[in-house]
Amino acid sequence: MSLLSPGTELKRFRRGTLPKAALAVLLFIPLIYGALYLWAFWAPDTHMDALPIALVNQDVPATMSDGTTLAAGSQVVDQLLAGGDLGWKVVNAAVAASGVSDGTYTFAVTIPADFSTDLASVETTEPTAGRIEVSYNDTNSFLATTLGQHAMIQVRDAVAATTTETTANTMLVGISTLADGIRSASDAAQQLNDGAAALDGGIADLSDGLTQLSAASTDAAAGGRDLASGLDSLHTGASDLSAGLGRLASQTSTLTSDSAKLAAGASQVSAGVETIAQLAAVNPTMTLAQLEGLLEANGGSLAALSAGASSVSSGAATLSVSAPALTDAISQLDAGAATVASGASTAASAARRLSTGLDALASGAASASDGATTAAAGSSELAAGTDTMATTLAEGAALAPNYSSSDIATLSTVIATPVVLDETTANKVQGFGEGFAPFFITLATFVGALITWLILRPLPRRPLASNASGMRTVMTGYVPAVFIAAGQVVIMMAVLVLGVGLRPEHLVATTLFVTLTALAFLALQQMFIILLGTAAGRVVSLVLLMLQLSSSGGTYPVETTPSFFSAIHPYMPATYVVNGLRALMGGGVDGRFWVALAFMTGLLMISLAVSAFATGRQKVWTIARLHPELTV
Repeated sequence: MSLLSPGTELKRFRRGTLPKAALAVLLFIPLIYGALYLWAFWAPDTHMDALPIALVNQDVPATMSDGTTLAAGSQVVDQLLAGGDLGWKVVNAAVAASGVSDGTYTFAVTIPADFSTDLASVETTEPTAGRIEVSYNDTNSFLATTLGQHAMIQVRDAVAATTTETTANTMLVGISTLADGIRSASDAAQQLNDGAAALDGGIADLSDGLTQLSAASTDAAAGGRDLASGLDSLHTGASDLSAGLGRLASQTSTLTSDSAKLAAGASQVSAGVETIAQLAAVNPTMTLAQLEGLLEANGGSLAALSAGASSVSSGAATLSVSAPALTDAISQLDAGAATVASGASTAASAARRLSTGLDALASGAASASDGATTAAAGSSELAAGTDTMATTLAEGAALAPNYSSSDIATLSTVIATPVVLDETTANKVQGFGEGFAPFFITLATFVGALITWLILRPLPRRPLASNASGMRTVMTGYVPAVFIAAGQVVIMMAVLVLGVGLRPEHLVATTLFVTLTALAFLALQQMFIILLGTAAGRVVSLVLLMLQLSSSGGTYPVETTPSFFSAIHPYMPATYVVNGLRALMGGGVDGRFWVALAFMTGLLMISLAVSAFATGRQKVWTIARLHPELTV
């Protein structure tokens, strides 16, 4: 039990400061290895905004069918910058390409010139998904590429949501425009219907007017015929009346002459009779001859009395002869007057019928005119409606897509995935194994050196006690370790290449660089042991190992770790080993490899030089060296 008591082993840590410090370090070693590593990689995905990502916008805005401009590239850039999910840096194509190549940017995202055009093509029968080009470089970090790919899926989905909205908006605008055309066509159809109704009403009115016009025309024609007949009768009667009047006039003239003669004879007879009467009164016994003589004596004669009687007789005879003719003329005149009266009555009646027919004809003509006007208006409205309907339907037809089954399938795919990632990876590695190989090879070489110095003495005592120089003394301990390190590298690389399947682009150079790394780590840890002593030197090596594991960027990009690790990142040897191995394995040998080569060569030389200098000073033995505070 005494062997297990704390006093037997721990009591030696009670003397001096270094043992106490070493004991404290022992207490914190699990914390350093556990908490430090967990702290470094606790939530790298929450620090993706620290990853420097180049963003290039080459998009040329496209003109939509409705005349609006679609600048989808600018919209995507604004969305990405506003989101801040990654450390976007808006640069041009040349800067992005060189930055991805030399590690300034983890990867680059380029929005090509035809991005808006591709998104606008959803309006056409040949829709194309918008492309976002992503350029990775595994030399920068395989895990950074992997994280970037996952991040870009989210970016794609976010951009797709926006572009889907744009695509849907474009389609809905087309559908809305088509719907407007259909509504306009509907309005035009209603206008067409109204025009047709008006035309139908006008035609009905026109038909009624024409019917009235036809009937009135029939009545007017009959009245016209009657009027013509009456006028013919009137003409005939007038002719007979004229002839009768002529004859009456002629007979009247003869009658007048005969009447004059009759009057003259009668006067003569009357005068002779009066004379005879007077003579007879004077001399009742007077004879005819006396009488005649007396008449002659008084300027008259019985012959003149006889001639007057003859004239009276002749006039009466003539008048008797003319009287029938006069009677006929008067009868003819009366018949002509009757005929004229009948014809005039017929003509008047016909004229009234004609007037009524003409009135009806005028009314029918007016109705027909109104109907024709209404029909003309309806026809114009019908024509306007037809034209509007034809125009709107033509516009709607022009806007309405004509998709084939393959077009529909393509369009469905584009709508479902409006944005695709066109990803390229420079210096591509095989997968996680090769991607993490630089980190684990770095870890292996450092641990290999640590184990080597557990077995070998970093500083042999025999040369230290001689007059050998500090460098020769150091090399006495270092050279045996070099052979072991070289054997470790050869065995490890052979198994990785032949057994595991590692395929570095530059196998020989990779092996040589790993060998250089192993030698540099051997020299660095030897320096710690020579400077600080075996126990403290090994503790410092262990602490350095942990710091390198968490800050080298061999796993997650150092930008995703807390700022402490980003701050020490440039000073950790593992940082340069990881960078150098990535370049050699992936094939992207650039300036970072040469910097790594120079750093590790310098680390080797400086470590040996410091060890030689410290060894030279240790040739003087002191009590502290004879009895160190802490031994392992």
